[in-house]
Amino acid sequence: MKNVRKKSENIRWKLWILSAGIALLLMAGGVRIHKLKEEKYELQNRLEREVQQNIAKEVLRFHVIANSDTKEDQKLKMQVKTELLEYMNGFLKESDGLEETKEIVLGHLTEIKQTAKEIVEESGYEYRVEAKMEKCEFPEKVYGNCTFPKGEYETLTVTIGAGKGHNWWCVLYPSLCFINDSYGVVADEKIEELKKVLTEEEFISIWNDPKERKKVQISWKWF
Repeated sequence: MKNVRKKSENIRWKLWILSAGIALLLMAGGVRIHKLKEEKYELQNRLEREVQQNIAKEVLRFHVIANSDTKEDQKLKMQVKTELLEYMNGFLKESDGLEETKEIVLGHLTEIKQTAKEIVEESGYEYRVEAKMEKCEFPEKVYGNCTFPKGEYETLTVTIGAGKGHNWWCVLYPSLCFINDSYGVVADEKIEELKKVLTEEEFISIWNDPKERKKVQISWKWF
């Protein structure tokens, strides 16, 4: 009887050790899977950042910030952006490349500020106006049939008054800015301009075609 009890205790002890070993293996496996997921997430984020940074090196954005979110201030913002785009089109339509566009904008910065100020004053407001070239952090933004990833971009920023209102933006180079108030579908010729300055992967990553963007996502997941 004692032998039977002893054997039973040995079996139970061995089962406990085996269960503990299996639990440890499962825990180790779980930790490893979690670590692999973290590494995959970090790598995908790094790849996305690299794509964004490469896109940022090829574009110049235009940013108009309203004084506030009142209906009147938002309307003024849209008026300023529309008239400024018409004004800048006169000296930017012949620009050839990003660097030349930046040089032209910098050379006309005082005039851009003065033009914006005149628009504000003619609309009956006394807001101060600032215009400068700067690097700005943007969230992900949809523009027509393109989605630009969040990150830092070089920007021509025009600030009206306190600059506490919602902003309006577009891509000044390559020229994707719409003169009207809507974010319509980007015209085919503008898309071709964008394709010329971006790599295929960069273009697909911002182009709002689910099939094409999925290809990039799959390639990121593969890495």
